[in-house]
Amino acid sequence: MRLAGVLLIAGAAFTLILHLLGAPEGLYERLYHHLLSGLEVPEEPPQWSLNLISSVDLIGGLAQLAAGCVLLAYDRLRPA
Repeated sequence: MRLAGVLLIAGAAFTLILHLLGAPEGLYERLYHHLLSGLEVPEEPPQWSLNLISSVDLIGGLAQLAAGCVLLAYDRLRPA
């Protein structure tokens, strides 16, 4: 239990750092241009889609953090 909690917290830290650096949006924009080049689509991805990617990334990181904290608390309170 403890290892799973620590790994979730480490993953959350990594996810939230990437979120602060804007990495998910940058990756999405790069893939948008690479995969859709030559098709009749707007040059830039719509702003709502960038906002959605950012929100999902933030919520996912916070959920990982919460799950890791819950597992660590459970492990600490569990009778030996």
